[in-house]
Amino acid sequence: MRYTDATMTDPEAGQTADAAAEAAAEAAAESKRERARLKKIAGSLGWKLIGASTVEIRIERELQFGPRVVVVRGRVPVPVPDEMTEAAGEAALAPIVDPSLGKFRHTLERAGSKILSAPDDVAKRHVFDRSSFFTALEDAQRAMVRAYQELENRRVDERVEADLGLRFYVEGFGREDRTFDYFVGPTNSGKTYAAIELLREAESGVYLAPLRLLALEVFERLKDLGVAASLVTGEERVTDSAARHVSSTVEMVDLGREIDVAIVDEAQMLQDEQRGWAWTLAIAGVRAKRVVMCGSEDGLHAAQRLAARLGVPLRVRRFERKNPLEVVDPIPLGALRRGDAVVAFSRNAVVGLQAQIGRGGLSTAAIYGSLSPAVRRREAERFRSGTADVLVATDAIGLGLNLPIRRLIFASVEKFDGQVERVLAPPEIRQIAGRAGRFGLHEKGQVSALDARGVRVLRASIERFEPAPLDLPIWISPTDEHLRRLAEIIGTTRVSRLLQFFQTRVLRDEESDLRIANLSDTIEVAVALEMNDRFLSLPLAVRCTYSRAPVTTRGTSLAVLARWGERHATEGRVDGSELTNGFAGVDRLLLHEDRSRLATLYLWLSQRFPDVYASGPEITRVRERIDDDIHDALMRQGDRPKRDRAAPKPFRPKGPPKFQKRRLPK
Repeated sequence: MRYTDATMTDPEAGQTADAAAEAAAEAAAESKRERARLKKIAGSLGWKLIGASTVEIRIERELQFGPRVVVVRGRVPVPVPDEMTEAAGEAALAPIVDPSLGKFRHTLERAGSKILSAPDDVAKRHVFDRSSFFTALEDAQRAMVRAYQELENRRVDERVEADLGLRFYVEGFGREDRTFDYFVGPTNSGKTYAAIELLREAESGVYLAPLRLLALEVFERLKDLGVAASLVTGEERVTDSAARHVSSTVEMVDLGREIDVAIVDEAQMLQDEQRGWAWTLAIAGVRAKRVVMCGSEDGLHAAQRLAARLGVPLRVRRFERKNPLEVVDPIPLGALRRGDAVVAFSRNAVVGLQAQIGRGGLSTAAIYGSLSPAVRRREAERFRSGTADVLVATDAIGLGLNLPIRRLIFASVEKFDGQVERVLAPPEIRQIAGRAGRFGLHEKGQVSALDARGVRVLRASIERFEPAPLDLPIWISPTDEHLRRLAEIIGTTRVSRLLQFFQTRVLRDEESDLRIANLSDTIEVAVALEMNDRFLSLPLAVRCTYSRAPVTTRGTSLAVLARWGERHATEGRVDGSELTNGFAGVDRLLLHEDRSRLATLYLWLSQRFPDVYASGPEITRVRERIDDDIHDALMRQGDRPKRDRAAPKPFRPKGPPKFQKRRLPK
């Protein structure tokens, strides 16, 4: 059977198909001509034709907000108007654009009323030109809110500058006649001894120490010299009504008492971002006729800059080390001898080193930061007396502790500073290394490390001195009065927000050589305390004191402080029951250390709020028992050397050894 195309056999059908094709072609051509016509008209109007039914119209809108003018430019897509005229385009735009502009105006007016404390007075033209009009409008809204915030921040900063006068913080202290001396020299040079002799001869005076333990040593030394003295630290006061001399930690300096001589020890701490503010405050604010700073060469320039700001001449007296200090070849743990000290940079490292040294047959004493001052003193005395052969310590021994160290060995030349693991800075190395070779006991001091790399770092830091940069800042910290006045300016009494304002907004420009100290830990404490609304009912001055409490931000101590703050606010009394209740845990030494820190915290608060923290005498006895437990644990850990056990004999089965066939390659 043959099949044929229908169009071949039906002439009418073929004619119909041809007509349809011609009609379709004509329609397409007409559509193309119409699109070309519309495109030409749109182009003449500055529009852009998109597809067959949409046109993008570029528009500009100008809005007035007080003295500011906001110009927004961009394209808006609309349906193609019946008439391609500007008037028709504006009519098509109105229902799409006007609501957005109204919302934009309302949002900015509301933001201005909420953000600005006074009407906007900045005359400025802001232009936002984007491909899309609505994108430009969004950008304009964000930018204008930011402009209002920046204006208000500037106004607040100007008020802070005018009302707080922090640029003149140093100059704000009394300018009565006084003299400054800087006794500069390395450790074991006799500078502190000479300063204390001046203090002993003065009718009245104060010694300011970086550590409670050092303040205690000088307090006892003054008494041995026949000088009546009082001791003032954060958690204890030993007062003598007849005393005209005080040994104190630097943070506890009394700025209201007039004295003859003030000794400020370890003055290179002026450069410390965390605690340097305390040295600035003490040197600038102490009311002494003569201020003697004792410090290393690293701190001399900072002292000179501070003296220049105060307008007080600074005399420099140099001291040389009384016996030489040399860097020697690496000393492994197996080569330690009596009188050596090993320095590490964490509690865990100290405990681990004690175990390793003990296996070599030497007894050890330990000093690290989380120990209470009383335990540190006992451990130092064990080493001084020779009861312990070797001292294992952190860099806590670098700040003035007098110890009969013959050789000082760095277990590491790196430390974790809270953010990163870094190599020790040369001033840190010199401060610690200088404790080797106590004058009068050893002809020279020797410093080394466990490995050759460490020795190279030590040599580079000790044998080649590089002066500190000249542009280091002078560190200051806001007082309670500064916080109170700032609270009035910015309208909040939350201590955490006030401190954050000081940290991020005050004295940040490059023109000032003053800087706000690192307040991150204080802010973290304040945030934890203010999580409880009841605590916020306490007066601002009380909450400021709590934020400066000596509490570690790790572990449970901060949570305990928050509970105490809540009890202070609700009950008006804190008994410290957390210290008298039993503790549970595996590491007994660590638990004792935690309890000791809490006891120290309680006693610190009892000095400031004696009616609330009224269990001070009982907690003092508790801390003494805890310190005894810690000391006993350290003695067990360090006084009983652990001998290496004989290696177990390998197991050997009876009978002849079995032949092990070797697998040969195929």
